[in-house]
Amino acid sequence: MRDYVPKIIGEESFEHYIGPYRGYDPTTDPSTSNVFATAAFRFGHGTISPILQRLNESFQMHEHFPHLRISSTFFSPWRIVKEGGIEPTLRGTIGTPASTASANMLLTEEVTERLIVVNNSQFTDLASLNLQRGRDHGLPGYNDWRSFCGLERIKTLEGLKEVVRDYRVAEKILQLYKNPDNIDVWLGGLVEDTLPGSRTGPLNACLIGKQMKAFRDGDRFWWEADGMFSQQQKDELLNGSLSRIICDNSNIREVHTDSFRFGKFPNDYLSCDHMPSINLEAWREEKSRDLVQCGTPRQIKNGDFILSSTSGKLVALYSCYHGFKLKGAAAIICEENRWSNQPPQCTGT
Repeated sequence: MRDYVPKIIGEESFEHYIGPYRGYDPTTDPSTSNVFATAAFRFGHGTISPILQRLNESFQMHEHFPHLRISSTFFSPWRIVKEGGIEPTLRGTIGTPASTASANMLLTEEVTERLIVVNNSQFTDLASLNLQRGRDHGLPGYNDWRSFCGLERIKTLEGLKEVVRDYRVAEKILQLYKNPDNIDVWLGGLVEDTLPGSRTGPLNACLIGKQMKAFRDGDRFWWEADGMFSQQQKDELLNGSLSRIICDNSNIREVHTDSFRFGKFPNDYLSCDHMPSINLEAWREEKSRDLVQCGTPRQIKNGDFILSSTSGKLVALYSCYHGFKLKGAAAIICEENRWSNQPPQCTGT
């Protein structure tokens, strides 16, 4: 929500459709809308690069593992295992500029001519799948969703040219659809000229923005909601980032401070040693008074316990690992500064 969405719909649309967090709203339905899942968020298919870049530690073309066409990577996890691990691919993802979208080349031919689908021996066309999915789901057309978002309906070729900004593409669309009301919402949203500082046009910015706001405001467990985390914990969570996740889960030691933005290596990169991280000390729990008085319950062989509270008393609940049987009381209670019984045993069955 902080690092990705504003770059997709633009800062202005983010402020208009999402805005600052005001707290949990029980009247907001956080369900995923049909048009978001089926059309709007599939704008990302237009951002797929035909080439999977694989870079070395200097963020240059890898000496041993050259770039790949996307079609040669479908259902090929062995490439990660056998060809240098995940690091060359991760570096290629964060160290390569995103493909420039244009109305006359919405999707790369790697996914429209050579897409592989499981249990299908023939190549598939991702654009055709998206269009048919929208129709199967009964989505209203492009113009109806523009009205939903408070945008002007497209009535003429000139109106379509105005939002697409590519006259030949607009003419081709109307030649195929005959009437602006017939245009599929996935296609209409994708061909719109992008807003400043975004990767989407006005319609998809609206549909994505409204959905993201619903996800956030209708979630009673949202991290910023009252009672979820202490202020100290919230402050630590703000240190989290995709760049930090890459540092913690790969052998990459230098990353851009914001992996959703392209930067040139090494000037725009930072050592993982200096990348902000979440200090888990903010979640350290103080021992309860009962636990201090009774002490930590004794561990048992082939089993474990959890601490619980029953009728205001501290209880240790024991259980055995799979294949072992509990012998003795499963629960012991902290009473009068001592545990009520000896821990049970776990015997083989």
